[in-house]
Amino acid sequence: MNEEAIKHPMIASGEKQDKAEKAPLWRSYFPFIAAMAGSAVMLLARVTFGGEHFISDGALMMIALAAYLIAAVFFLTNFYAPFKFAESLGLWAATAGVFLNLSSWLVRWSAAYDRELSIFISEGRTAADMPWLIRYIPFANLYDLSLAFGFGAGVTTLLVMRRPHFRIVAAFSLTLAAIILVLARFIGGDFVDLPPVLDSYWRPLHVGVASLSYGVALVCFAAAVLYLLKDGLKVEKMAIWTSIFSIAVFATVSRFSVFAPTSFGTYTASTFVGELKMSLALRADIPYVGWLLVLAAVLMIGAIAAFASHFSKPEDKASRMIGHGLLRSALVVQAIGIGVLVYQIKTMKDVVAFISTTQYERFAGWLLEQGGIPQAQIIQLNSQQLHEISTKWVSDNASQLHLSLNANPVELSALITAFAGTFFIVLFSLKTEKLREALPSKEVLDSLMYKLAGVAFAGLALLLMTGAIWANESWGRYWGWDAKETGALIAWLTYAGFLHSRIAYGWRGRRSAYFAILAFLFVIFTYLGVSYLLPGLHSYA
Repeated sequence: MNEEAIKHPMIASGEKQDKAEKAPLWRSYFPFIAAMAGSAVMLLARVTFGGEHFISDGALMMIALAAYLIAAVFFLTNFYAPFKFAESLGLWAATAGVFLNLSSWLVRWSAAYDRELSIFISEGRTAADMPWLIRYIPFANLYDLSLAFGFGAGVTTLLVMRRPHFRIVAAFSLTLAAIILVLARFIGGDFVDLPPVLDSYWRPLHVGVASLSYGVALVCFAAAVLYLLKDGLKVEKMAIWTSIFSIAVFATVSRFSVFAPTSFGTYTASTFVGELKMSLALRADIPYVGWLLVLAAVLMIGAIAAFASHFSKPEDKASRMIGHGLLRSALVVQAIGIGVLVYQIKTMKDVVAFISTTQYERFAGWLLEQGGIPQAQIIQLNSQQLHEISTKWVSDNASQLHLSLNANPVELSALITAFAGTFFIVLFSLKTEKLREALPSKEVLDSLMYKLAGVAFAGLALLLMTGAIWANESWGRYWGWDAKETGALIAWLTYAGFLHSRIAYGWRGRRSAYFAILAFLFVIFTYLGVSYLLPGLHSYA
């Protein structure tokens, strides 16, 4: 983007739009076509050459993550320091990200076929006995869904930014897509065998529609946030809400231990033994992390107080400056906290030294339950006996105890999301007016938000319908008020409310933007919160 776009954004964006309309239609779709065609070639190569010497789906996913982040950085760079080369690099990095993201999922599909074929051969059957698509389509767990969710967000962004004036949306949405892939990385890409009752061609239809709808909802959320910024919503108000969100994340991670009176400043992580994937009922204290989160929360509380003081006395510029200073300090502390957490989990050797013995009595009861000992016998043991059981077990297995980044992927991703939210607020606070001028007009952003919300609404409707049919095939009922079913229904109804309020009552602008943000939060809760917080038939994904 040139300097004219900064000085006269309406004129510049209009000129670009006219040029885009005069250009051949295929040219604006070329990045999308290139990404899809490249992914098809990648799948063909994987099938032709086999998986033994071919790049893995996990490696492709990590490169896609990097490409999304690189694209976001180039688009941000272009808006703060405009030059055409950065915009072009951002476009092609985004295209590469979508290509690699889809390729990762397709390569995983091919690997799932190879795995299934080896199982069939080991059972004395042949490739002729293999199901065509149903069993091994990679939509079996949250890792698969996250890959497809990231692709949905990436490909929606790629289609939206056919219009050059929408490329600032990509800076925000591709960062969020990268966070989704970070979550996938922490979940781990192990294949999961679903119960035979779930083998149905409705599974890929249902989960595929879900992932693409979630991706559209993510881009709609990005457009809503940018609309609020364009509409003049004070960055300080955004800072208050993101700070409250971050503090809520700090308060809930590590099983609420960071702010609890009995464990204040303590951050604990699940432990594992040997090659077992299941975590133990023992948690290790990770030094410094809890106190860093406490410090970040204190800085954010200070920033909230400073911004509140500024709103009560608008002429008080000092409190506004103090608030932004505290928020930037909190951003640095958050980055250090996440870095310290990841480093220590990956490098900690003597795990036993960081396990509090106050857990031993409860851990002994858990051990005995795992061994099939009846609860009636366990409660007859006294505290000393339970403590001795745990002490002996820990001593015997000390060398095999270790930590893992995959222990709680949602928790770590929540910390990264809180950091990303703070980062964008700090970024918005730099040359805010210049950024507002560079954004498309409010009407254009509002129109984009409306179109994306409409697509998300239709997608979630299909999700509910295909899910109901699949549920009837698998469990003999169309609807059972399962936690994930209910969450999806609430998200769909929220988008219905968005459309109804707009069509029937003429709601536009900020009220619609708030509706879109709330709807996306319900989508995220359905995607993650239900799977990890609420028991139900969908807990596997």
